[in-house]
Amino acid sequence: MKEDSFNEFTLALEAYESLLHAETQAIAAKHLDTIEDILSKKDNSLNLLVSAKEHLQSDYQVDAEINSQVERVLQLQQRNTKAFNKFFNERSRKEKGLKEKLSTSDLRLKRTYQYPSL
Repeated sequence: MKEDSFNEFTLALEAYESLLHAETQAIAAKHLDTIEDILSKKDNSLNLLVSAKEHLQSDYQVDAEINSQVERVLQLQQRNTKAFNKFFNERSRKEKGLKEKLSTSDLRLKRTYQYPSL
C-alpha cells in the first residue's frame, strides 16, 4: 500500500512537471490558447497531485529524488509565472498604446499567473 501511494504521487508529480514544461514552451511561443488549455490541465493535475500527497506516509519527505523533483516543479512554476507576467505586461503596454481592451480570457490568464497555484 505504501509503495502504491508513493508511485501514484511520483507519477502525479511527473505529470505536473511535464505540463509546466509545455507551459514554458507555450509562453515562449506566446500561444494564449495553448496556455489556457494547459492551465486547465494543470488544475486537474494539481488536484491529482494533492490527492496523491494526502495518501502518503510522512516519510516520503526524506526521499532526496522526490525533494529534488518538488524543488524543480516549484522553480518551473515560479519561472513560468515571471515569464508570463513579462509577456502579459509587454502585451498590455502594446494594447494600451492601441487603446484595445483585454479580453475576458486574457484577464483570467493574468489573474492565474498573479496568484500561482503552488
